[in-house]
Amino acid sequence: MAQSTNEWHQALEEAGVWASGRQLRDMFASMFMFCEVTNPKQLWDAHWESLSDDIEAMTRCEHDDPTDTLSEDALKDRALYEIDQVFMCNGHHLEDFPTLPKSNYIPSVHGGNQLVQEELAYDQHSLTIDADNAKDRLNDD
Repeated sequence: MAQSTNEWHQALEEAGVWASGRQLRDMFASMFMFCEVTNPKQLWDAHWESLSDDIEAMTRCEHDDPTDTLSEDALKDRALYEIDQVFMCNGHHLEDFPTLPKSNYIPSVHGGNQLVQEELAYDQHSLTIDADNAKDRLNDD
């Protein structure tokens, strides 16, 4: 189903009133996967701000820093990365749509997962001492 560019803009503007950034990114990706968008770059340029409206909050939560701010380019990169994640869940990639910009965002190794970070922040020296002490208490069998 082909729609004019104005209809895609209108759909995103109307949804932007009530939808979250995540929902808008899902909608944006669906437009590309299941419809014919005639000018993808223009659509992205006009709506990147609403598509990324929750990115800064996500980053603050991941970094556990309520003062963390992102540049415009960082917001765009992360939003494009999140859109690419939607594409990948549906067997597509940003590269399938050559006129869309590509993301330079590189997620942290542990995805900001606090539990993983806590597990990896163990004290090797004290664990080695604990292991040696426990070894000494083992039965001879």
